[in-house]
Amino acid sequence: MDEYRSAQQEKWLRAQQATATTSASSCSDATDAAAASSSACSNTGNAAGNSANSMESQALTDSGAAVTKESREVVIRRVHILPVSHVPESPERSRLEVLAPELRRKRENKESIKTGLFIRSEAHEFAVVKAEPEEGVLSLDTDYYVDGDPLIRFEKVQFVCLRDFEQADMNQDPTVLFSDYIGPYFRSVADSGENLGSVASVGERINIFGLEFQVLAVEPSDRDFGIIDSNTMVFVDWDTTPEFEKIHIVPFQDTLPHAYDFDIFNDYLKPYLTRHKHKQFGVNDQFTYQGVQFKVVCCEPNGPARIGRNTTIYCEGVLHPSLRNLLPPELLEQLSHLPPGLQMLLLNTEALAGGYEERLMEVQETLSRRRGLSHETIERIEKFSWDSGAARQHDQTSCMVCLANFVDGEDVRKLPCSHVFHRHCIDEAIRR
Repeated sequence: MDEYRSAQQEKWLRAQQATATTSASSCSDATDAAAASSSACSNTGNAAGNSANSMESQALTDSGAAVTKESREVVIRRVHILPVSHVPESPERSRLEVLAPELRRKRENKESIKTGLFIRSEAHEFAVVKAEPEEGVLSLDTDYYVDGDPLIRFEKVQFVCLRDFEQADMNQDPTVLFSDYIGPYFRSVADSGENLGSVASVGERINIFGLEFQVLAVEPSDRDFGIIDSNTMVFVDWDTTPEFEKIHIVPFQDTLPHAYDFDIFNDYLKPYLTRHKHKQFGVNDQFTYQGVQFKVVCCEPNGPARIGRNTTIYCEGVLHPSLRNLLPPELLEQLSHLPPGLQMLLLNTEALAGGYEERLMEVQETLSRRRGLSHETIERIEKFSWDSGAARQHDQTSCMVCLANFVDGEDVRKLPCSHVFHRHCIDEAIRR
């Protein structure tokens, strides 16, 4: 591109010098010779009555038009191509080798490549599964990916139309979704005359005439990608995910900006929700936007559910970076099944004093890899009968599992960390 622009600039400079030293007619000839590759410049050369200034202006316009045309040529960075129905390869030749002649031809002819394009090479049929960007031309720098199971033609596909908090709830008959959206969309793809097909995968989202549709399920269900054609049975319905009545989303205090004033809802929360219109939330879910970390502290119903037009959103208050607040929902669920005393022991740290990041990682690792101890291992842990007279040897007088005070004669265990527990309490906890 840079070389092309430099060449165009040199051509214009030569034309400008020629017009400064010759008459209007000779300027016309010089300009015509300097821009022989441009049809627009050739037309300028034929207009012998034009002044030198108008000729220079025309040459600049033509040069700019050529650059603009070149700039509109989008190059595909990556493209994923899979065979249709069968694997066209042998021990001697790979898929890419089979595709190479046709890909080379398309690159040289600068043919448009987009998702869903069928490519036929040496009697084998392929389809573009994904292109980045979505449409463009191939170049020497394009990366090709051809790994994966062959594409099948889906027998059945289930779509759901997603709702978002900016969209009014539509209670039309679901058949409207097919007659006004799904049907016309797939017919337009089939009738485009561009040798295109409809490649889909479970979870993929497609924007059709302003509405967002998601592929919910397919048959056969054992393939990541497949083709929707005229023989595919297509089902569509509205998304049945419930809508929150209320939701309270709170930022973490240590992630809030201190250098400027801000509105937590309009500057952070609303932009995030606008970009993730179809996201489902539940209690303890966390997300980050522009460096500010948020957590869903409560909601009605509990979720998972979506934020709708009728949802009341609260964002008052802040959270301190305690371990309980920072743990992800799945680990909080595991933690909730532990005895209260063990929860306190695991989460015991001066979070606000700093250093809680390392403790957080330790707790996450402990909960993620938590496996019960064998009976033999448990029996090797120190045990004795509690004696209140010797209690001063220990830093505690109550069990950290049941939180009850020790009574003389009770069987207790002392773990390597020096904490003491009722024997029946700790045995049950560490056996899980």
